[in-house]
Amino acid sequence: MADAGRSYLRGVLGDGVNDVDLRADWRRRGGLCPRHWRVWRGLESPALSSTVLLRDLLSTALEGAPPPARGGRRGWGKRPVAAAADGAPAVRCPACDLEAKAERRYLDALARLAPPRLEEALRDGRGFACLRHLAALPAGPVREQLAARLPALLDDLDTFLRLSDHRFAGEPMGDAGDAWLRAIRVLGGDV
Repeated sequence: MADAGRSYLRGVLGDGVNDVDLRADWRRRGGLCPRHWRVWRGLESPALSSTVLLRDLLSTALEGAPPPARGGRRGWGKRPVAAAADGAPAVRCPACDLEAKAERRYLDALARLAPPRLEEALRDGRGFACLRHLAALPAGPVREQLAARLPALLDDLDTFLRLSDHRFAGEPMGDAGDAWLRAIRVLGGDV
């Protein structure tokens, strides 16, 4: 799901920043949430594209109107921007909305997989859903098959711990070598 948000932001950084309707939508929404601003910053964003969009957003936040002509600071503070409970401006992040839609499509597709097709998709033994998505799946064979994989991951974590002891350092780590990474994904989702 995070890939969908990242791809969307890359598109905005490209030519999307020149889309008048997109910028108007971002002004109405209040920009991005803090998590997606961090993603934005990490995209090696072109300074000019960022400046165009950020000037638009900041001017709107300060004036409550479209940005003034170059250099104009008239009217700042005329109309307050709606605030969230913590006093920060309310934001309806477009990247979060896009990720939520991708998540719903993913869960719908996953729930419709027939058990033989799911087995094929999970054949390598590493397929799973994070706990949040597992809980969001309706009860049924798909949810049961995915939940049944979690005890094996716990066993791999135990094996990793045991083999990390210097007394067992000569034994091959095998599938347990990346158990900690898989566990992060189970607990944290798409991280």
